[in-house]
Amino acid sequence: MRGMGSFYDAHSYVLNLACAEMMAHYGLPHVGTSGSGIGWGPDPIAWGHQWMNHLTSCLGKVGLVPFVGDNLGSKAFSPVVAVYANDVIAQARRLAQGFRWEDAQMALEEISAVGPAGNYLTTRSTLELCHRAYYRSDVFPNLTLEAWQEEGRPRAMEALRRHTRELLDQASAPEDQRELISKGEAFIRRVAGVR
Repeated sequence: MRGMGSFYDAHSYVLNLACAEMMAHYGLPHVGTSGSGIGWGPDPIAWGHQWMNHLTSCLGKVGLVPFVGDNLGSKAFSPVVAVYANDVIAQARRLAQGFRWEDAQMALEEISAVGPAGNYLTTRSTLELCHRAYYRSDVFPNLTLEAWQEEGRPRAMEALRRHTRELLDQASAPEDQRELISKGEAFIRRVAGVR
């Protein structure tokens, strides 16, 4: 309380979902905890909160996520956490979509046709869907143990930092950059009481 620090645990996300239900009932948009967390930078603490936040938000009725990439209770921003969150959000949205009943019905029919001890790897659906069946991360390649060893045992954090740097290097300023900065600086001066 003294430092006004944020606090997140499992109940924080339950409250987030409950608030989202209430807001949906009244037809109001809800941001909830919206990507916030108590990580100390791009670290396992932040990663856990990104997953909890975005998975529960996508499965519930939370509709807005304005604080993606924040750390230390929204007092710091990490581009690396924002890039990681983008990957997490894509996977959480994929999970929340579920699957179509037609796909499940086709799979059940093929399972029944193959029978116990059968081989599903050559079924029609496996051959048709195997290349788009799994989420493909822009950040982390799906490596087997052998491929990971052949690649020189890359570290996940290094891959994430490298991808973030590439995105930053390729980014260009928006056309209205000067106007946006001017408005932001004017807002800060107004809030700070500086003329």
